[in-house]
Amino acid sequence: MGLYWSIFFAFLRVGTFGYGGGPALIPLIEDEVVHNYAWLTAEEFIDALAMANALPGPIATKLAICIGLKTGGVIGAFSALTAILLPSSIFIIILSILYYKFRNVPSVQGMIRGIRPVVIALLMVTVAHLAPRSVCSWDTVMIALAAFLVVFFLKVHPIYTIAAAAVVGLIFYR
Repeated sequence: MGLYWSIFFAFLRVGTFGYGGGPALIPLIEDEVVHNYAWLTAEEFIDALAMANALPGPIATKLAICIGLKTGGVIGAFSALTAILLPSSIFIIILSILYYKFRNVPSVQGMIRGIRPVVIALLMVTVAHLAPRSVCSWDTVMIALAAFLVVFFLKVHPIYTIAAAAVVGLIFYR
């Protein structure tokens, strides 16, 4: 039973203190599961992240389920999912009520404007943490660059880009 509570509280911390959306939570999840609890190695975390990114839906919840399942089976997955969703579910209900009541107040608009750059910074931290371990040779740099260009400039849906990268990986890295 102690493991399930550990999983629950690890993901509750992430869900409570992680701001900026799913990708911004990735370094927080990594800190909990790789550094604090050592449930996964850094390489296992990257593999879990890659698998979670290959599926539709919010990355943080998929990652929580994947890590919870590996760490504590089905109950671990349920614990992680419940914990990561609980704080934001409660907060969004309260915040939505307050925001729609006070959204035209200048101080509220100022707070939102101040938060936006921090979200970008958190995404940059995610890239800085993951890039050295994921993009570590010229061929993987080229795959990452091609994926960026295709998604950003050609507006190809990320799922097609991920599928193409999976095929490239299957052909060249098996």
